[in-house]
Amino acid sequence: MKSFSLIIPVYNEEEILENQLNKLMFEIDKILPHSDYEIVLVENGSQDKTYHIAKKLAKQNSHVKLFHLDSPSYGQAFREGLKQASFDIVVQFDIDFWDTDFLVLSLLLLERYDIIIGSKNMGTSKDKRPLARRIISKFIELFLKIYFDVPFTDTHGMKAIRKKLILPLVDQVQSQNHFFDSELLIMCHYLRYSFKELPVTLQEIRGTRFSFLIRAVETIEEFRKLIGMKRLLVRYAYI
Repeated sequence: MKSFSLIIPVYNEEEILENQLNKLMFEIDKILPHSDYEIVLVENGSQDKTYHIAKKLAKQNSHVKLFHLDSPSYGQAFREGLKQASFDIVVQFDIDFWDTDFLVLSLLLLERYDIIIGSKNMGTSKDKRPLARRIISKFIELFLKIYFDVPFTDTHGMKAIRKKLILPLVDQVQSQNHFFDSELLIMCHYLRYSFKELPVTLQEIRGTRFSFLIRAVETIEEFRKLIGMKRLLVRYAYI
């Protein structure tokens, strides 16, 4: 049985963290019995009881490791999780968006591909989030696909990858928050890493934790910066 690290950035998740994490571990232990795994929680700048709940869970279960960042930043949390992961196979989940079927299949597919992506934008995927969020996500991903000429349809969501392939890249990523993994995957594409996408079903289990206006302003600014970095990213095609 392969060993693997699950990276889960968490921010203001006190309402669902304990239940979701226990449910995840129960499913892993059921479908991958005796597997050697760790769950790397990276709490970043939470203003509720997320850190204290995570600390309790880490004390109760040897599979759970907890790391803390002072400021809220998905990208920084993902980067920290990658650096702290003990195993070469790394899978990125969100606490409200994970799929153990994706995990099992990814462990097999990583023998043939460098990166496995769980895409909510494939034809057979089921995205059950509110319409406005689905439209915005599809617009952004379609633009990235066309503008950067990438073969994948989604950069935000579940991913499985080998740490040794991406660890040399993570400190070169300029995007610090929402588009961290988008930029990282674009780099990997230009470095000719191989990709495999899998359809997923996404069901929203809680509302957004961010003000729509604040999230929109941050996303637009990061999106603008990412677009402006095309020349810098394309240089990886010639390495």
